[in-house]
Amino acid sequence: MPRSPANPKPEASPSAPKAPGVRDIARATKLSTATVSRVVNGAADVAPATRQRVLDAVNRLGYLPNSAARALSTRRSRTIGAIIPTLAHSIFATFLNAVERELALHNYALIIATTGGGGLQNEARRARDLLDLGAEGLIVAGVARDRAFERFVVERGLPVVATSVFDPANPLPTIGYDNRALGRVALGHLVTLGHRRIAVLHGPVADNDRTVMRLEGVRDAAAGLDLRLIETTLDAGGGAAAARQALALRARPTALLCLSDVLALGALFEARRAQIDVPRQLSVLGFDDLDWAAVCEPPLSTLHLPTELMGRLAAQALVQRLDHGLPIRALKLEAGFVGRASTAPPSTRTRR
Repeated sequence: MPRSPANPKPEASPSAPKAPGVRDIARATKLSTATVSRVVNGAADVAPATRQRVLDAVNRLGYLPNSAARALSTRRSRTIGAIIPTLAHSIFATFLNAVERELALHNYALIIATTGGGGLQNEARRARDLLDLGAEGLIVAGVARDRAFERFVVERGLPVVATSVFDPANPLPTIGYDNRALGRVALGHLVTLGHRRIAVLHGPVADNDRTVMRLEGVRDAAAGLDLRLIETTLDAGGGAAAARQALALRARPTALLCLSDVLALGALFEARRAQIDVPRQLSVLGFDDLDWAAVCEPPLSTLHLPTELMGRLAAQALVQRLDHGLPIRALKLEAGFVGRASTAPPSTRTRR
């Protein structure tokens, strides 16, 4: 019987397939490795068609850049943080989706924190949390800031964009719209239709400068009107409760101006429950132009806010600042009235 060798040669184990690298992407696209590297590292000076060609190959071949190694060598995380009040409302989801898509084009990642109604001090704490996670810049909502946050930004030399407000005099660059002017436009539309008894439904004003500015605009245009302001929770239930309160007034309003579409949605539900016809017996005007506003019943008249564009521009501004040192400039975005079927002239029927 043949003897086994003293030191048998081990069987070769199958090796794992090698992960594709930059050279593989370059071969697949017939581009230089330098061009591929610029694309995967988010450089801006690449033609859109070339960028898409590389990204298609990256997806097809399953290329995964070693972001940890790149962060160590460049001392950069290529991460942006966003601090928003809540994730419960679709307007913030729309905004963050636009931010994330734009950042991804430049090979940046997005991390998110919410203040959860914890006020401006909580915003400063969440900013520190995001920086601990590697954020190189921040996107925040509004221009009201805690002093600790302001000191923190100055000490770190941190690039920050404040959104949803346009205020060129603010210490932070702002990308957004003129909320005060839009408040005037909203009330002005109802006045033009002939409404004089109007209830304004709004969310909490504490730590929400956007709501405060909209209310200032409403007051600017309120001369000669029977105006009632009703504060409520910023959700459909709050809108329904505030509408119920408004409709129980001795001199019932002929119109409800809701400073958020989610409040208007609750108001529409409450009007239907009370068998009040919108807009024949009651006009309802929203504020935001959320994706469902055009398809609810009746379709909601509202103030359109360019939320998606604002997200893209905020992301672009931070990328240009971090990658090329360009200053972040204040940008005023166009917003305005969208007329649909939920508003009409007041009925001439006698009201209680």
